[in-house]
Amino acid sequence: MARCGVAMSFDDTVADVLVVGAGPAGSHLAYLLAGQGLQVTLIDKQAFPRAKVCGGGLSRKAMDLLGFDLGPVMHRAIGGAILNYRNRDAILKEVQPMAACTVVRSEFDQLLLDRACARGVRFLAETGFVDATETADAVSVATSRGVLRCRLLLAADGAASAVRNKLFGKDLVAYVPAMEAMLWPAPGMLERFGDRALFDFDGMPRGYGWIFPKRDHFNVGVYSPFGGTALRQHLERFIAAYASLRQPLRLECQGYVIPLQNRRQLYQRGRVWLLGDAAGLAEALFGEGIYFALKSATIAAKAIAADGLRAESALYSRLLRRELLPELRAAAWMARLIYRFPKLAFSHLVLNQQVNHDFAGLISGQVGYRDCLLKTALGFPRWLLPSKAPDSAADNVC
Repeated sequence: MARCGVAMSFDDTVADVLVVGAGPAGSHLAYLLAGQGLQVTLIDKQAFPRAKVCGGGLSRKAMDLLGFDLGPVMHRAIGGAILNYRNRDAILKEVQPMAACTVVRSEFDQLLLDRACARGVRFLAETGFVDATETADAVSVATSRGVLRCRLLLAADGAASAVRNKLFGKDLVAYVPAMEAMLWPAPGMLERFGDRALFDFDGMPRGYGWIFPKRDHFNVGVYSPFGGTALRQHLERFIAAYASLRQPLRLECQGYVIPLQNRRQLYQRGRVWLLGDAAGLAEALFGEGIYFALKSATIAAKAIAADGLRAESALYSRLLRRELLPELRAAAWMARLIYRFPKLAFSHLVLNQQVNHDFAGLISGQVGYRDCLLKTALGFPRWLLPSKAPDSAADNVC
């Protein structure tokens, strides 16, 4: 087996599974399927390690789902959350065991990829998806380096998924923008901030801002499930509100999109399945995608273990609808409530001791979105509650 990140030669064999995209969903899925004894080929258009724009917050539930030591790539163990509104009336919620950790995606993704390769996954770097043709018993996949054949094609190639755009249509998933900065602060600011993540409910209009500490820098960003414009200006205003972020030694800003909605709830077609961001499975409240990408990988592996590699199997979609989509719908409801009326939501909910405890639990995974939604609705003025729930993961939000 070649070292991960080094392109390997093609041959005429038919892999059981071809996974496109070596991010968290793709590498974790490849690892799980190799553990079932399947022949797995994993391709990515980039060489690894590669930079990836992402807040780099990994929830406790995501860590638990992976089930192995992330010590080599863990930058900070997050032991609590600071919840505030425009840097006022801050609430500090300590969470034990740790609520989350922070990572840098280039390191985290490489760790998952190495783990998959160590289990026998064949990895082809710098191999981009071009097109696919399905036959009765296989899929012929044209790539930038030649043709590969497989029995199942599993797309985990991110928000701009080439597989999804080519085979399912460019309009399947709806996005909203986010903006982040990697900020290297003045000396002593990281130590002063400590091992806590900050969430500012109104860090941008109808959205929030975050501050995640890493080893030598902060990841700072703004996001709204309703979208928005002038995100760079909102991010600059947010940074200016916090003393720990002022007069940085270095600042690098980048924008990206978060896929909040699968408009037709279409996750598989024949021998082609969509996972993670490629399937539109990020959540609307915080814009988190890593946990849901990893969870979709575990669901796909479960479906394959039960149904094999049959083209006619619909088990993956059924399991998504049972195990994942209800949580995403609840997150969309909460986003709709909280970010439409941020000041009211903060005073009625975040300053409520029980509700802010649940918000902290959402971050760690100790509390589910559906349970938190119920308590959120009970704490909100009845006349402000929407009369209709979102129909899918983020209908009427993005």
